[in-house]
Amino acid sequence: MGGSRSVIRKNYRLDVRKLERARRALGTATETETIHRALDLVADEAALVEAFRRLLALGPADIVSVDRSITAGRRRRRHARR
Repeated sequence: MGGSRSVIRKNYRLDVRKLERARRALGTATETETIHRALDLVADEAALVEAFRRLLALGPADIVSVDRSITAGRRRRRHARR
């Protein structure tokens, strides 16, 4: 956990089976770590969904344009390494 995070003690009633399933799936050592990782995943998923919504709102022509600019950037970096 980063030093800039605001951490406080909270008490919740949680389904122990769900918490254990999440702990195993995430490979975390503690319940606290499990909850932190799960919350991070939910926040990251929400950000991805929003990014996809913005991308889809562009329309096909704009998406191709974005793809070409990304691909061109990769080509420039690849050629610069040689």
